Amino acid sequence: MTRSTRTILRVGLLTLALLTGGAADGRSQPAPLDRQELTVYARAHLALDAAREEFHARIARIHDDPGLARAREELDAKVAQIFAEHAISRERYGEITLLISQNEEVRAVFDEIVVQLRGGGS
Repeated sequence: MTRSTRTILRVGLLTLALLTGGAADGRSQPAPLDRQELTVYARAHLALDAAREEFHARIARIHDDPGLARAREELDAKVAQIFAEHAISRERYGEITLLISQNEEVRAVFDEIVVQLRGGGS
């Protein structure tokens, strides 16, 4: 191995170590989640699902790139509007999504709330 190859490898490994260490340090635990916030999340989740379904139905009828781009822009605007209307940030939405996927108890409460919001429970 040449000296320049070893140097490149060292720099690469150092960079990787710094990036992964920085990412680990930058990660913070999500804020605690109560039922009220989970309900807000569930409402936003249902609204986002509806917007995505509408988007997919719409793009199935579009056969040109400008039309697809316009539909995508409209979906992006609708998603931003949903987050604003439900007073939840994309970041917090992502944190809660992760928590639901990792915690069975939270998932069960989320599923219960969704059933209630859809009118299937009391």
